[in-house]
Amino acid sequence: MNKKQILILGVILGILALGILLKSRARSSNDAVFSAHGEGVVMTNFDPLKAERILIARGSQTPPVELVKENGAWKVKSLWGAQADPVKIEALIQKLHAIRGELRGSGKKLFSDFGIQEPDALSVKFFGAKGVLLLDLRIGTKQAGADGYFIRESQKEDIFLADLNIAELLGIYEDFDTAIPRSGIWADRRLFNLDPEKVTRITVYRMKGNEKTRVAGLEREIDLKDPLQSSWKFSRKDRTLPPAPEKVLKFIATMNSIRAEKIVDPAGVGAEKPVWQLAVTEGGLPASQGGRETILNAGPQDEKEGRCYVNRAGDPTIFELKASFFDDLNAEDTRFVKDAAPAVGPTKKI
Repeated sequence: MNKKQILILGVILGILALGILLKSRARSSNDAVFSAHGEGVVMTNFDPLKAERILIARGSQTPPVELVKENGAWKVKSLWGAQADPVKIEALIQKLHAIRGELRGSGKKLFSDFGIQEPDALSVKFFGAKGVLLLDLRIGTKQAGADGYFIRESQKEDIFLADLNIAELLGIYEDFDTAIPRSGIWADRRLFNLDPEKVTRITVYRMKGNEKTRVAGLEREIDLKDPLQSSWKFSRKDRTLPPAPEKVLKFIATMNSIRAEKIVDPAGVGAEKPVWQLAVTEGGLPASQGGRETILNAGPQDEKEGRCYVNRAGDPTIFELKASFFDDLNAEDTRFVKDAAPAVGPTKKI
C-alpha cells in the first residue's frame, strides 16, 4: 500500500470517526431532554410564563372559551371578563406546556380512528405576546382507558397517546366525545380572598332608600405596648360585652369559604340598587392609610328562587348566590357577642 492510499484511508477513517462522535452527541442531547421531561416523546416545549391568551373549543360549534392575562391576572373574557381561577389556569399551562406521549400512528387517514380530525377534536391554543402562537393542540374524542387521550399538533400528522386526564384538566365532566367546553368552569367564584391575620375591620350595613344602617361593626385594636398583640372590639360604644375572637375568626373563614353558584350576564340582571353591604378592611385603618377594602353589595332576595345577586365594588362581575349562603354573611353584632360564663351556684356542704 503506497503513501497516497494510506492518506486516503486515513481521511475516510477520520470522517467515520467524526460521524460517530456527532451522532453520540445528538443522542446524549436527546437523552437529556427525555430525562428532563420523563418518559415519552416531548411534543412541544414553550415557556409557561409567556402564555397570555388561551382558546379552548370544539370545532366551530360554539364560541371558544377565551382566557386572557391582563395586568398579571387571568380573566375569562368569554364570561364577561370575570376573574379566572388561578389554580386551574396554572394547572392547565404546567401540564400542557411540555406535554409528552407515545407515538401511535401517523397520517391523515388515521385521524378518524382516534376522533382527532377537524372539527370533532377539541382544540387548545396558547398564545404569547402580540398574538404569537406558542402551542396548538388537537385532542381526540376516542380514549384509551380512564386517563389515556390521543393528541397531535394541529399542523402535524403524528398522533401520540398521552397518559394524562385531559378531561378533568379542561373541566369537562360530561361525555368527552360530545362535550362542549364551558367558560363558567374557569371562573373564580370566590367572593372574598382574605388573610385572617390582616383583617382589621368588618362592617355590615342594611340600606333602604337613602338610609344606611350599620347592623354589625368590628375593629381590631392593636396593643400599643406590644404591637404583635391585638384584640377585637365592637365599633358601637354601647356594647357591654366584648366580641368573642373565635366567632370573628369563624366569620372570616366563612367569608373565604363561600362560593357563588355562577356568574351571570350583568346586562340581563341589571344594576339594581343594593339593599345590603359587607365591607372588610385588611391592613391600615382607614383604607386610605394603606389598607385594602373589599365591599360586597347585594340586591333584594328572590325568595321564590332562593337566591340573590351580589357584586364587589369596582368589579362589574355579577354573582348568583344561594339565599342560605347569603344568610351566613348577613350578620349583626349579636352574632359575635362573647357568651356569658355559666352561673356558678353555692357549694353544697357534705
